[in-house]
Amino acid sequence: MSTALFFNIMKNPLFYFRLNLLFFFIYALSSCGGASSSDISSPNPATPPDDEITQPNSEETRIDFTFDNGLNNNGTDGWLSGFSDYPVNPDTDYQLTSGLSQLPPPLESISGFNLSGTNRSDDLFMFIKKRFSGFAPNTQYQLQFEITFASNAPAGCIGAGGAPGEAVTIKAGASIVEPLAINNGNDVYQMNIDKGNQKNSGSNAINIGDFANSKNCEDNDFTYELKTLNNDSTPFSIFTNSDGALWILLSTDSGFESTTSIYYISGTIRIKRQEIDQSE
Repeated sequence: MSTALFFNIMKNPLFYFRLNLLFFFIYALSSCGGASSSDISSPNPATPPDDEITQPNSEETRIDFTFDNGLNNNGTDGWLSGFSDYPVNPDTDYQLTSGLSQLPPPLESISGFNLSGTNRSDDLFMFIKKRFSGFAPNTQYQLQFEITFASNAPAGCIGAGGAPGEAVTIKAGASIVEPLAINNGNDVYQMNIDKGNQKNSGSNAINIGDFANSKNCEDNDFTYELKTLNNDSTPFSIFTNSDGALWILLSTDSGFESTTSIYYISGTIRIKRQEIDQSE
């Protein structure tokens, strides 16, 4: 290339436009990498779009969900995690983490939504939630839960504050407001809904069982095992709001003063419309 041609190119405004465009694309590509951290920096992650129920006037609606193979497909599918009942500025590390993960052996062939935390407050609450809309507004619904999760806590063990299995209560429920961990004014994160406390149910979350699996503590086997719970013997009812929406909640309420690590695998929620209308 001749010197004259080089300087003519350098004087051309189109050259600088194309050069800047090239730098822009290089920068954009370098910023697109996926970084997913399981560390909890906020008790309340940003809310994604909800799922709309397509049969709001049907007598019964069924919601099926699974986190198995979520690492390869649609991730958590809009489900969010959260934690409460711990200090805003804790002196010790609660080791709060969450996210999709492959299960440890012997269940390494499946994946689940893992929540893990070390209960240093004797009352750690860990939950996942998702908003569903499209229901009839101001209408009472009865919810029937069937939840499958993985537990590594054998039955009959002894632990600080309570057993690692029996002292960790599994709860399911719903609310018309988004379940959030908020500062209670004393620098402690607490829920803005009525979840009850440990084994006791609340108006927005009921006790459906515990974290203990079918193994015996004497066998000294702390590998994970699948467990399924339901609330067939404990009906749960709630009114929708004026928008016809509900937040579904699945959770653990712990009295065991050490680490609990649960993997939610799948579930079915049957939502049956009741005859009572709150607007009447």
